[in-house]
Amino acid sequence: MKALRALITIGLAAFWLLLVAPPMFESPPSVQSGTGIVLTGAFVQSNIVHVDAGSPAYRAGLRTGEILGCLSARDYALLMNRGFGLQQGYRAGTPISTCLSKGGSVRPVRFVANVGPPVANTYGSNFLSALRLLTFLVFLVTGIALVMARPSPTTWTFYAYCLAAAPSFAAGENWTILPAWQYVIAGGLPGFSASIAVGCLLFFSVLVPDDRIPSGWRRPAFYAACAILAADIAVAAVAVFYTGVTFSPQLTNLIDEVLTVVTVLVVIARLTTMERMERARFGWAAFAIIFGVITNDLRNVLSANPSHFLQSLSIVAADLTVIMPLALMYGILKRHVIDVRFVISRTVLYAVVTTLIVGVIGAVDWLTSAYLHQVRVALVIDAAVTIGLALALHRAYGWIERGVDLLLFRDKHSAQNYLRRLAKTLLRAEREETIDRAVVHGPYERLDLTMAALFRAQGPTFIVAAASGWEALGAPAFDADHELVRFLVTERAKLEIRDVRTHVAEQFEGQGATPAIAIPIFQSDELIAFAVYGIHRDGTKLDPDEALTLEQLCDTAAQAYVRIELLRYRALPQAPLPA
Repeated sequence: MKALRALITIGLAAFWLLLVAPPMFESPPSVQSGTGIVLTGAFVQSNIVHVDAGSPAYRAGLRTGEILGCLSARDYALLMNRGFGLQQGYRAGTPISTCLSKGGSVRPVRFVANVGPPVANTYGSNFLSALRLLTFLVFLVTGIALVMARPSPTTWTFYAYCLAAAPSFAAGENWTILPAWQYVIAGGLPGFSASIAVGCLLFFSVLVPDDRIPSGWRRPAFYAACAILAADIAVAAVAVFYTGVTFSPQLTNLIDEVLTVVTVLVVIARLTTMERMERARFGWAAFAIIFGVITNDLRNVLSANPSHFLQSLSIVAADLTVIMPLALMYGILKRHVIDVRFVISRTVLYAVVTTLIVGVIGAVDWLTSAYLHQVRVALVIDAAVTIGLALALHRAYGWIERGVDLLLFRDKHSAQNYLRRLAKTLLRAEREETIDRAVVHGPYERLDLTMAALFRAQGPTFIVAAASGWEALGAPAFDADHELVRFLVTERAKLEIRDVRTHVAEQFEGQGATPAIAIPIFQSDELIAFAVYGIHRDGTKLDPDEALTLEQLCDTAAQAYVRIELLRYRALPQAPLPA
């Protein structure tokens, strides 16, 4: 399943990059057909056109006021979008097809338009385009990593939003240089995904951070979000792919505004109903979501205005939207809004390397296909880039791994290194109390745990020998027949407290923080103690790497206890040997 998830997420990401990245840096000639939509002010209207006298469309027989049909998505954009103040890319000599109805008969129309000045950069400059693309790539890699590390409806929804948040406007504007059926894929699909972005974000806002359908007031909100997202997908699909009528930008902006308001209200409701610790974790994500949806809505409203000044402001608003994915990524990775922690670093590395391989090789293939006509030369360049990239990434693997770990998990690695060093010192301990304190206080302080405690055997009963985050007085005691003890004796391995029956966890509730895991400490075949550890104080769970470090600490503690027993035995007066 992991390989399948990797294939789906990384494959879609690479495909999406190939759709949206190249047109961001292209400035093809614009189309001069002489037509444009006549806006009536209705949300949905017929394709009424204005035709310039003497233009290619006029010479083909089209006249102002006529209603056009039989349009592909590409030809609709080439003929209509001038009325919205948009420029479309055009390949000289490309035929444009449409038809019009008169007196019950349908007359096909086909002509070739003139080429105009180059289309202006959608995002203002190549630098700003590169900035948006880099931000999108980082965001996309984060989405891949979350799905790989912890697949759930929440992470899959976040990944869908990552795809939908692609800088797709240039694809719809410049991929009109492609044949009609290719434009549906290259320009239509990214445009459709962008139309449902806010709906995906609303769905994510209701779900996060749960792995399943939430409870309480969020359950009806979840079903409402499902219905809203389904409606958003249906409306977007019709608006993007059905060319029989024209949907006013005011309609799509109205839908976005409603979704924006609902999303903001959901996020605020989430914040007000959360516990203080959860609110601190969710704060950055809440800021990112609210800022992102408001900025996106502002961009859409401004871009639909004919004023040149407001159009310029819409570009600024579009550039500001890069803050949202960066802030949301920070909230997810550093504040652990979705609890993946250390396991994500390896997945991030895998996703970065694989996406780079697929993306760069795909880009080179596109460039060689587009600009080189000698097939042998293109194949040689493809092969050289593939081999060189493989060698470079092989050398860079360790650098990327260390860089990801240093940037995202520095504090955790520092704590783990300390605990490993602490474990070595236990073999020099002279008293059992020293080992007890190290097993408890070290992890509690360095890993920021809610609690830690050690239960030592006193005859047939296990009682608290040391505790942090707990009041040792009044702590529960466990006899050898207790379910928790029997599991530890039998399995001789780390035990998740939630894996045993509910009443076992309930026995700890009077102490405040509840343990998450229990780790046995054996002396030969005898269980002499066990340590229990809580989750992190920020509400995140212990990840597998941290749990392994704690197991190693307890294993070393077991050896240290044996050493003290041997030292005591050697200190006993020895009986004289018989003559």
